Amino acid sequence: MTEIQAVGTFAGLLLGAVAVGEGLRVTGWSGEATRRTVHGLVGLTTAAAPLWFDRPRGIALLAALFVLANGAALGRGWLRSVHGVRRRSWGTVTFPLALLIALPLCWTPSGDRVVVLQAAFVVLALADPAAAWAGSRARRGGRYRVGNGEKSAIGSLVFAVIAWVSLVGALGWGGERLDGGLLEGAAVVAALAPVAEGLGTRGWDNLWIVLAIVVGGAWLVASPEAVNLGVLAVGGAAAFAFAAVRAGALDVSGGLAASLFAWALVVLGGVAWAVPALAFFVLSSGWSAVGKRTKAVAESRSEKGSRRDAGQVMANGGVALGLLAATVFAPSEALYPAFVAAFAAAAADTWGTEVGTLVGGQTRRLGVGRQVPPGTSGGVSGAGTAGALAGAASVVVPAAWLSPSLGVTAGAALVGVGVAAAFVDTALGATVQARYRLPDGALTERAEAGGVPLPLAAGVRGIGNDAVNWGCTAAGAIGGALVGVGLG
Repeated sequence: MTEIQAVGTFAGLLLGAVAVGEGLRVTGWSGEATRRTVHGLVGLTTAAAPLWFDRPRGIALLAALFVLANGAALGRGWLRSVHGVRRRSWGTVTFPLALLIALPLCWTPSGDRVVVLQAAFVVLALADPAAAWAGSRARRGGRYRVGNGEKSAIGSLVFAVIAWVSLVGALGWGGERLDGGLLEGAAVVAALAPVAEGLGTRGWDNLWIVLAIVVGGAWLVASPEAVNLGVLAVGGAAAFAFAAVRAGALDVSGGLAASLFAWALVVLGGVAWAVPALAFFVLSSGWSAVGKRTKAVAESRSEKGSRRDAGQVMANGGVALGLLAATVFAPSEALYPAFVAAFAAAAADTWGTEVGTLVGGQTRRLGVGRQVPPGTSGGVSGAGTAGALAGAASVVVPAAWLSPSLGVTAGAALVGVGVAAAFVDTALGATVQARYRLPDGALTERAEAGGVPLPLAAGVRGIGNDAVNWGCTAAGAIGGALVGVGLG
């Protein structure tokens, strides 16, 4: 089959799946039922696509076209078989987006990771709708909330079981020896999948599921001898997340995100990577618990409280997690300094806010503007600046101790990068972060009060503290990567 024929076949099957959904809708099927049907058919078609292609560019082209087409259809309300559900979901956009991201990670010259790509979309095709179906029919017991959504224990269990069967079948069919190691390794990766699914809201679970399986599957293919470590890491990550939720440092969604991070730190990184991340989490959580009465007024104006959710965990650690995952696909000496700097930036920002709010003192907008209350986004004070410096050092010092290749000069540079990135956060907080007007005239980062939307007073609507934190850690990672290049 030529590449043009392969593209035509793939496109025809995808459009055929949508046509099936539209036909079922006309016969009276519900929007949820037709959506799941199309989801499953498209997933299985995508999993089979590598059988027809010698190179990934045709698949990537169609994926990009479907991202655009589905985005337009969602906005205009077309294709009711997939967009005719009450909840607003980006799933039809994130599905091809996940394929677009996974392709360059899995389509290697050796071809050993292509089967991981296929396994990811088999899981997406079968486990996701099956879990939703099982959860919708489960009794009220055994349910738990993740953010604004509700999940069921039976749905998560169904997801994990189907993911395990799919992984064993795909990897065994792809040439891996069907033995105890493969069964255990597939169980490790399958355990990650429902956690990633639980983190996804409004259709973004399509992306997180694929990424979790691609990273875990690539690790399993490359390091089958590390299966026992992976099993221990699953248990340790679950225990860590459970303890953090019970201690009040994280909510359930934050615990799920932290468990994924903890697993990756143990299996992909090791001690040198885990300690800086742990230093940030433990010490920053400790600062959040100090002086709650003093910081109560500032916290009431903030977008979220001190109990971190998945959005906050990923805003502070998502860039670093991406760098850690990149070691599986493209190892580089610049990744570790970038990882450390991303956490140094997060720590500098967190410590600066916590210490500045606790100590108080003169706080000015961007350090030179009008005076603002301590703890205000965009505010700078002497105590906060000292806290930012100490926060960055709290991450860099243990990293430099565990990784002598960094050295004193590079360590000092990374501390500087962390503090500079925290000032990027401050600048973004003062300019683009949304602030809303309360009825009494005061400003808040919360978009609503008592369920009533508030008018925008400054910044850009929709850009909250999590988005600003992503910018902060990304700036830190870029600076850290430059330091790493200098070391090389």
